[in-house]
Amino acid sequence: MPMLPSVFDASDKQRMGFNVLPAGWYEAEIVKSDLRDTKAKTGKYLSLEFKILEEGYEGRKVWVNLNLVNPNTTAVEIAEKELATICDAVGVTTVEDSTELHNIPMGIKLVIRPETAQWPERNEIKGYCRVDDLVEKANGSDESPF
Repeated sequence: MPMLPSVFDASDKQRMGFNVLPAGWYEAEIVKSDLRDTKAKTGKYLSLEFKILEEGYEGRKVWVNLNLVNPNTTAVEIAEKELATICDAVGVTTVEDSTELHNIPMGIKLVIRPETAQWPERNEIKGYCRVDDLVEKANGSDESPF
């Protein structure tokens, strides 16, 4: 078992804050992806982790899950539209391995999902665009592209 260099007392230390990011458009890139089984084991979803590249928020993470295999055909249709929009945003036409989408800057639109009884307030991705279109989107053209 690894021993710490001294006894650590957390009672007098500051805690990390995980406040939501302000709503708006951000430059980001996918840094991690994984195909996972749904909780019910009846489908699979693509989990994407985005890293914010925007000055002042560099390194912050946001996530999205896309239901690519699911008995609910509407869920699959929504996921496929969202994945197609992500592909457009990074300039990729066909994808066989989700790592092909990694480390390519794009724009993402974040909204704030209010706190519920089960979840704290959090960010949710509601749009994607090419990084070249980010300035235009941030200056008022903020309709969701998918």
